[in-house]
Amino acid sequence: MILAVFIFLVLGQYALCQTSMGISSARSSNGSSNTIASRIQNLTKTWTPGRNLLPAAFYKGGVRLEHQEKLRLPLGILLLESTVDLPESFDAREKWPGCPSLREVRNQGCCGSCWAVSAASAMTDRWCIHSQNNSQYSFGSFDLMACCQECGDGCDGGNLGPAWQYWVERGISSGGPYNSRKGCHPYPIDVCHSQDEEDDTPKCSKKCQMNYNQTSAGRDLRYGREAYSVAINEKRIMDEIFLNGPVQAAFKVYRDFKAYKSGVYRHVWGPFESGHAIKMLGWGIENNVKYWLCANSWGEDWGDNGFFKIIRGENHLGIEEDIHAGLPDYNKHEEMWDPEY
Repeated sequence: MILAVFIFLVLGQYALCQTSMGISSARSSNGSSNTIASRIQNLTKTWTPGRNLLPAAFYKGGVRLEHQEKLRLPLGILLLESTVDLPESFDAREKWPGCPSLREVRNQGCCGSCWAVSAASAMTDRWCIHSQNNSQYSFGSFDLMACCQECGDGCDGGNLGPAWQYWVERGISSGGPYNSRKGCHPYPIDVCHSQDEEDDTPKCSKKCQMNYNQTSAGRDLRYGREAYSVAINEKRIMDEIFLNGPVQAAFKVYRDFKAYKSGVYRHVWGPFESGHAIKMLGWGIENNVKYWLCANSWGEDWGDNGFFKIIRGENHLGIEEDIHAGLPDYNKHEEMWDPEY
């Protein structure tokens, strides 16, 4: 009997050890970006990997790739397309210096809300770009995450097209970064603090935060005039950015992307992790390699101060096949709330 108990305890300890090794191995495989960088540094020819602030697993995606095609909006019509003389390189931050949002990098934190965060960021840019007096309005991503049922499931992922259509039909309130107290609905979710953490989607609210200058979120809403997709065509995407401002794009993220620091990213190693949405704001050529200039939503401590470059003209990882954008409506808010308008 004593021998049997001893054997049971030994086997129990062995099983526990194996379980612990499994957890440790899983964490190691996801690893820090520095670990990933050391593994792939001899594979990357056009870009440089390195250490980012957070462990790789803390950087979330959030695009529902399985719904991508059926939820894509109709193509937009770009006027004067044949007369657009595109430069070899372009950066929206330089063309529209009066729009500070172009230089801001948002952080989706511990939530698969990239689809909402990057959409709101591009809407904010376009609101400023298309206003004759450089009107500033910072669209928050809260309404898309919490109130747009057709967009997806908040922190569990969503899609680009419905987010832009929601802007046109329902409007979106203002918002600032996490814990900033800015706007009607500041971003509600912090970065991850543990390996398996992912925050819950916030509940929809029609009231603005306390101390904001407006109580009703409805009166804070601003709208888009139209929303559309952009053709899977390199020049057409460039035309759209050059004439109308940044667009939203989605692509497939593999593990090596988590370790990006500089250069023109091309996938070289690691398993597929998720669909991801970003903001595309320019293009160029670096060491004879064509690239798109993009803003990520993983904070300024990731990558090149929050920005990155990715191979252009090859639809690499699907980066050119799900592009969405829209144009602002500066009158709808007044039409809805001012009886004398």
